[in-house]
Amino acid sequence: MSGCKTVELFYALVPLKPWRSLLIRRHIEKCPRCLASFASRETVGSLLVQEREVNISRPLWAEVESALVGDPGREMMKSRAVQSSVLRRWGWATATAFLIVLVTGFLLLKGFRPGGASPTAAVPARFELEYVRVGGQPANTVIYQPQGSDMIIVWAGTNK
Repeated sequence: MSGCKTVELFYALVPLKPWRSLLIRRHIEKCPRCLASFASRETVGSLLVQEREVNISRPLWAEVESALVGDPGREMMKSRAVQSSVLRRWGWATATAFLIVLVTGFLLLKGFRPGGASPTAAVPARFELEYVRVGGQPANTVIYQPQGSDMIIVWAGTNK
């Protein structure tokens, strides 16, 4: 993968402004291949509308100037900027708290078993008979263990 493709991949994967700014300053502004893919100044200029090309009446600019002198918009913009940074901080704090609760809950509940029994104690020991004879003859067996009891009843009988 070429250096330009790697930079484009990192630019797309990490959407942080400082990171993208670093990539642009370090690589894209110095690489002839990347600079060739940009639009020329003339092409970009043709996309913009110039003030001299549009006939805007003078009263509009007077209203804009009076609004700027009064500064009602600037104060509103500052309060919005403060609100967005505060909201962003609260968002990060909420996400971090949620992650801490999630990890702590996982670690606490990881070894928890209902009833306090260990996993090996939950499986009962198994009673098996491999071969039973009654009077020298093979016998049929029935094994019974009453629930909640350690007692095992074995019934053996022949087919005669």
